[in-house]
Amino acid sequence: MKKTYAILAAIAAAVLIVYSLLPDSYFTESVFPLEENVTVFGYDDLADGGESSVRTDIGDSVLSFSCRLGMDTTKGAWCGLLWNTDPDSAGEYRNWTFVDTLVFDIESHGTKEVLVKVWAFDPDVTDPSKPKTFRLLMKELPLQEGRHRVALPFEQFYTPDFWYEDGKIDRTLNRRHQETVARVEIAPGWNQPRGKEFSLKIYAITAVGVSNFYFGIVLGVFLLLTIVAVGRRHHLKNDSEES
Repeated sequence: MKKTYAILAAIAAAVLIVYSLLPDSYFTESVFPLEENVTVFGYDDLADGGESSVRTDIGDSVLSFSCRLGMDTTKGAWCGLLWNTDPDSAGEYRNWTFVDTLVFDIESHGTKEVLVKVWAFDPDVTDPSKPKTFRLLMKELPLQEGRHRVALPFEQFYTPDFWYEDGKIDRTLNRRHQETVARVEIAPGWNQPRGKEFSLKIYAITAVGVSNFYFGIVLGVFLLLTIVAVGRRHHLKNDSEES
């Protein structure tokens, strides 16, 4: 019995040593420049009777966007950029399980803040034919005049109260569903004044993180060793009782 435990302990120690020597497995995915099968476009409120104006120029290395929200306060006003990771509606969403940061290389003028929105498929509430039923994860991105790099921790993204209220959704359904990202959106900040144009030049947006793949293997090995140890102990106990 002691010999068996010694062997299992030696295996566990060897696994830990190998794990400590393995390099970190980094996850990176480009939001812009665009990955394969991802589209991006600018949108406005004109089709809904609004008066906002938008200009969008999508190049291979720079995405330029400008917007002026409509002045008529009796009407809604909105604009933005929308990335669709599943343009064919095939349910092939991006897996961002290991994403811990979004990194922006961006140039801005005329605004101090934009909203970054990530929409994820939530099997409890999402109807793929109704875009607003996808789970909303949102975070304010502070900006300065000119070009700079900004890192936005993904753990700071939150589901706003209005998403639950508008969809009459149970607040206990609070899983983030990072493994099923369907869309990414950039919209004007909360206090963007109407009638004032703001512009963005996006050089790169990258989703980054560290994968837990190796850690998962280690946990699996330790679980297997535990099963062997318990099984061995149970077997010896039965043999002792029979004798």
